[in-house]
Amino acid sequence: MPMRIKLPRAEFFDVFGVAVFSTITLLSGWSLMTGMPVPQWGLLFLFSVGLLGIFVDGAIVNKTYIRKE
Repeated sequence: MPMRIKLPRAEFFDVFGVAVFSTITLLSGWSLMTGMPVPQWGLLFLFSVGLLGIFVDGAIVNKTYIRKE
């Protein structure tokens, strides 16, 4: 029997999107206003968001298009 993963509704992830995009906007706005480069913690944050996005979207694409159940 294949293991089924029940994913939350798409709207659930909008909560994380608001937090992530707010952080990105504040970080980039601060960098633009001060003329200082993005600090290392900001780069690590963006890198982590990118990896998490690849993982989540990759799982959805795999489930929806590659392994059609």
